[in-house]
Amino acid sequence: MEGQTKKVFPVSKYIRDELHARGWTQSDLAFVMGRKPTEISSLMVGRRQLSPELAQELGVVLGSGAEHWLAIDNSYRLSQTDYVDEEVVLRSSLFSFPIKEMQKRQWIADTRDPTELRQELDRFFGDDTLGRPLSDSYELALGVSFKRTIRESSLNNAEKAWLARARQLAQACPVANFNDKGVPKLKSELRHLAAKTQAAHRVPAFLAGAGIRYVVVEPLPNVKIDGAAFWLDSDSPVIAMSLRFDNIGSFWFALIHELDHIEHKDAFSFDDLQSNPTDEVEERANSNAANLLVPKHEFEEFVRACTPRYSEARINNLATRLQIHPGIIVGHLQHRGEMSFAAHRKLITKVREIVTQFAFTDGWGQPIPQVLG
Repeated sequence: MEGQTKKVFPVSKYIRDELHARGWTQSDLAFVMGRKPTEISSLMVGRRQLSPELAQELGVVLGSGAEHWLAIDNSYRLSQTDYVDEEVVLRSSLFSFPIKEMQKRQWIADTRDPTELRQELDRFFGDDTLGRPLSDSYELALGVSFKRTIRESSLNNAEKAWLARARQLAQACPVANFNDKGVPKLKSELRHLAAKTQAAHRVPAFLAGAGIRYVVVEPLPNVKIDGAAFWLDSDSPVIAMSLRFDNIGSFWFALIHELDHIEHKDAFSFDDLQSNPTDEVEERANSNAANLLVPKHEFEEFVRACTPRYSEARINNLATRLQIHPGIIVGHLQHRGEMSFAAHRKLITKVREIVTQFAFTDGWGQPIPQVLG
């Protein structure tokens, strides 16, 4: 019947089936294998374990190979016990998090004691880490007035740790009072900064002045988050970025993308901007960010006029006319598939060092800000 657990039989049952098919006795099998009858008898009643040597001989005499007989025996033995030491289960749960990297970054104490590690993770994430989803704290703080954009099942434990650290830093950020009606003006002001590389250093102050906490956390291995938007409470929005791609196009697109989530009061969103959007909220944020930086009609007209020859001169002319950095235009063209990611590298300037000197930052050798509580 569907849903029932398939019964697992010992290897002796399958050996008997093969003997019956051949009309053999256990003594016949012992003779062919060059074994004492007592050896075969012990195997058939379960007093003797199937060794690799016996499996090799059964594979030759009865067919199907040694792996077949060992697999049958192992499956049966595993079916006879579901016991696993609780300490093994605990250590497995603990080390599903990037413990070594978190200790290296001084997020948790340097210990290997399971009890102490559990306490450290609970302290880092909040009480009862292993039993409570990360999203609970956001939902409890926000209530029902915010759009649900939580996709926590897509997060691995390294990404959960990265987001938790971003939340810690955000709690220490001094900012003005947030007024959601000021976000459209803020987006316009930030757009004016996108013309020059060095202007990126002004972004943290602009956001703080608008009541938006901005933090940068160096990504852990296996973290594929470019940016995240979330709320400490209903009046405290946060934009967190990893700057894992150190180029001006990725920086500005991720920033405006996350700001769009804040403007629309999306409760909790994290984004890998290299992936294709999977829902309407992400498609909206992508479209709005791209259109603010490089108006869609201008971009489409440029593509029609220049494809497939996007010279540096043409890109610079468009950038000058739109008052945008040419590296952002290159990023749009690359994301669209109009040119390779190796093209026009000279125009794609780096901004990580510029931004992290002024933002609340954890990583890349920057002094770790004092985190409250």
